[in-house]
Amino acid sequence: MKASPPTIRDGSAPTASRFGLTVPSPKDVMHSHGVMVIVGLLLGLSIVLTPAGRDRLEGWVTVVNGALSPASVDSVFVALPTALTPEQARAARWIAKRHRVSRGATEQIVAAAFETAKLMRLDPYLLLAVISVESGFNPLAESRVGAKGLMQVMPDVHKEKFENNGGVQAALHPWANIQAGAAVLREYLDRFKTTEAALLAYVGVGPSGVSEYPNKVIGIRDRIRAASKGRVLAQADTGEPTAPTSISARTASSL
Repeated sequence: MKASPPTIRDGSAPTASRFGLTVPSPKDVMHSHGVMVIVGLLLGLSIVLTPAGRDRLEGWVTVVNGALSPASVDSVFVALPTALTPEQARAARWIAKRHRVSRGATEQIVAAAFETAKLMRLDPYLLLAVISVESGFNPLAESRVGAKGLMQVMPDVHKEKFENNGGVQAALHPWANIQAGAAVLREYLDRFKTTEAALLAYVGVGPSGVSEYPNKVIGIRDRIRAASKGRVLAQADTGEPTAPTSISARTASSL
C-alpha cells in the first residue's frame, strides 16, 4: 500500500520538489515575514521615539529632499506678500524683464533693498544697480574667488557683516546678503565720501583705481530709477557703456 504524503498542522501537504527538497507553506512564509515586519517596525519606532533617532531621521529626509529638489533661484525666497509702492512695483517689473527673473522673486529683492537702504541711509536704486551688475539678481551666484550672493560679498573678508543674520553660512540668503553688501557700501561711502570712490572700493580696485564699474552701476541705477517713474532711458543717456569695454581691474561680477 502506497504511503500518503506527510501533512503539516493546517492539513496541507508540503510541496515536494523534483530534487527531494520541500517548499515552505504560505503560512510558514507569512509567519517568518511577519516576524521581520515586526522587527522592522520596532526598529523604526526606536528611531522615531529617541531624540538621537529623530535627528538622524530628519537628516536623512533633508538629504533626500536636497537630492530630489535641487536649489533654484526662486526656492530661496519665502512667499511673502510685498506691499510695494507703485514706483517700486514698476522698478521690479523692469528688473524682472531685464534679468529674466520671476516677478515674485524680484519683488522680494526690491522690498528688501528699499528696507535696507532706509536703515543704512543709502540710495535703494544704487543697491539694486549693484545687485544687477554683480549677480544679475541671482541670489545663488558664486564667483571663483569666493564672492557670494546677490551683492557678491566675500564672507571670509566681511564675516562681521553677517553676525546679526545667521553668520557666514547665511551668505546666500537674500536678506542677509543685501544687509552685508549694503553695510560694506555704507562703510566705503563714509570713508571715501563719493559714490564713485565707494564703488571703486567695493569692486576691489581702491578709491584711486581705474575701472568702468562705477559708470556701469550708476548708469543702471539711473535706468532703474527712470523705470520706477514710468520712463525709459537709452543707454547713451545714462553713461552706461553701449558695448563691452576693457576693464583694467577684475571685478567680482566678472569672475
